Amino acid sequence: MALRLLDLSARLLFALGVGCLVLAAYLSWRTLSFETDAQHATGEVVSYREVRDGDETRHRPRLRFKTASGEIVQFDSQMATTAERFRIGEQLPVVYKARNPTNARVASFQDNWLGACIATVIGLVGMAGGFLVRRAVQREISRTR
Repeated sequence: MALRLLDLSARLLFALGVGCLVLAAYLSWRTLSFETDAQHATGEVVSYREVRDGDETRHRPRLRFKTASGEIVQFDSQMATTAERFRIGEQLPVVYKARNPTNARVASFQDNWLGACIATVIGLVGMAGGFLVRRAVQREISRTR
């Protein structure tokens, strides 16, 4: 009975790994498709928007930048953190959609690729762990027969 439960756990761990890799592929696709026709600019941190998350307060930087056509656009970064990541007035690289400049992001690894990388690592570890545990369980089952 214990071996069956361990075998089921291994399968679930493997499935979790596959799910995380699917998530990583989706997040990567979103970032790559965003950057296909994106324009680049330099934005300035003008303020922070506070977001309540349970008992914690998270901070989203609000940036302002000028588009290639001269339009001034303001947006909130998609990543909220417990500490203010940037100083007010700090200049940051920004990418934005030319057709919709309010659809913009801070052009940094953390804002664009960190989620996909974490999901990839968790996915690979989960799949490897599930595979190795399942292989050990099958070896033990064949030894007891």
